[in-house]
Amino acid sequence: MLNSPQHEPEGAGTSQGDDPTISVVIIAKDEAARIGATIESVRFAQEVIVADTGSSDGTAFVATELGARVVDLPFEGFGPTKQKAVELAHGDWVLSLDADEVITVALALEILETVRDPMSLDGYWIPRRAWFLGKRIEHGRWGNDKVVRLYRRGRGRFSEDIVHEKIHVDGKLGELKHAMDHHTDPSFPRYLAKIDRYSTLAAQKIADQPSKKTGVGPALLHALSTFLRIYLVRGGWREGVHGALLAASSTYSTFLRYVKADFIRKGSGDVFTSTQLREVPKEKDRNE
Repeated sequence: MLNSPQHEPEGAGTSQGDDPTISVVIIAKDEAARIGATIESVRFAQEVIVADTGSSDGTAFVATELGARVVDLPFEGFGPTKQKAVELAHGDWVLSLDADEVITVALALEILETVRDPMSLDGYWIPRRAWFLGKRIEHGRWGNDKVVRLYRRGRGRFSEDIVHEKIHVDGKLGELKHAMDHHTDPSFPRYLAKIDRYSTLAAQKIADQPSKKTGVGPALLHALSTFLRIYLVRGGWREGVHGALLAASSTYSTFLRYVKADFIRKGSGDVFTSTQLREVPKEKDRNE
């Protein structure tokens, strides 16, 4: 067990034996550098499960050292994989987190107060404060973000979406006041790698919908719409160079989704998923 009275945030009071229990569930791949902060922020929980989907950087070791239960799961898309991880939980409540999210002390206190309240609802939206390359982002793509993450076990279920998954709660939803911190990416190269991965998953989702048009034309139109919405309508320009980078990279990601979807429909999607680098033939090989 992770929690004990000394692990609860100051002001939370002493845990009682009949208090509702909380299971924190995280899926992660190669998150050794960040998952420690996430686990440390949920010391108030009775159980932390880290579903490792193929890490090679010591993520499992870090999580185990901090008291989490690590299980190996194949990655089958975010929705299905997260649901399988949640099904391993034993707590009365489930708190689903990503490895780049940190629960603040104020939010931890509110979560404990909420689950102990006999009048609590079946699930809760949690606001998120986004951080990008070390800067707090309040406008553009990530302004006023909130997600359903806390719910009674058995009353919530992840959608089958392979990307941009959602939790559907069977019952009434409320909203917590305090926010979690979402540290999206510590470096721009890592963010670009994430764009490549997520755009491929999103492209598969698009390709599976016959009503969706793909190709260069739709890609350009959707990309332009993304830039205008993030940078102008939602005020991304207020964030300076960080806002410009977010708008430009999101535009690029949108373009990739519809172009990749076109390749997938034509049976050539493997050019975006192959990790094999082919060496350039030497001059003598070209002449043979």
